[in-house]
Amino acid sequence: MTRTLRIAVPNKGSLAPGSRQLFTAAGFDLSGVRDRLFCTDHDNDVDFLSLRARDIPTMIAQGYVDAGITGRDLVADSGHELSELLGLGFGRSTVRVAVPYDAGDSVRALHGKRVATALPSLTARHLAELGVRATVVTMSGAVEAAVHLGVADAVVDIVQSGRTLAAHGLQAIGAPLVVSEAVLVAVPTAAGSPALRQLAERLEKALSARGAVGVVG
Repeated sequence: MTRTLRIAVPNKGSLAPGSRQLFTAAGFDLSGVRDRLFCTDHDNDVDFLSLRARDIPTMIAQGYVDAGITGRDLVADSGHELSELLGLGFGRSTVRVAVPYDAGDSVRALHGKRVATALPSLTARHLAELGVRATVVTMSGAVEAAVHLGVADAVVDIVQSGRTLAAHGLQAIGAPLVVSEAVLVAVPTAAGSPALRQLAERLEKALSARGAVGVVG
C-alpha cells in the first residue's frame, strides 16, 4: 500500500496562481486549499499543502512534504540540496545586484559597503565567491527603496522588467546570481521515485498542452 503523496504549493504571491492552474490542468483537485492550508485529492491520492513559497524548500528538505513548487531563487537562498524535477516556465526573473547610476558597474566596488536583500544567504555566498566583504542587510520587502532610505549602498533583488529598479534610480550590474522560474523540487534521494516521476510527467504534459516548456532535471 503506497503512502499518500504530500505536495506543497505557494499560498500567495506571483507563483500561487500558476501553480494551482498547472495542477488543475494536469487533472488534480486542489480547490480546497483556497479555504484552508491543506486538502486531499482522494482520486489521485495526494495531499496538497498551501505554504509560503520561501518555506517550501525547508519543508521538503526536512521531510515534511515529498515535493513542491517554489522559485529557483528561493531554493538557492535556502541552502538546501534539492533536485529540480521540472522547470515550469512561469514566474521567470533574475536575481541581480543593483546600485545607483553614479556608483559604477563593478560588484567588487561594494567591498566594505552595505547590501540590502530579501535573499541574504544567496547574497552572502555570491559576494564571498567574488572576494567582496560587505555587510548584508536583510529586508523582507521594499528592497529597492533601501538605498534611498540610507539603509544600504546597494541591493540584491529579483528583477523582471527592470522598471522598478529604474524607478528607484538603480541599475543592475554584474552577472545574475540566479536565473529563476517556478520549479518542482524534491530531495535528491526521492527525486527518482516512481510517484514523483509520474507527477513530473503529468505536469510536463499539461505544460506541453499549454505551449509552455518544462525541462526534466
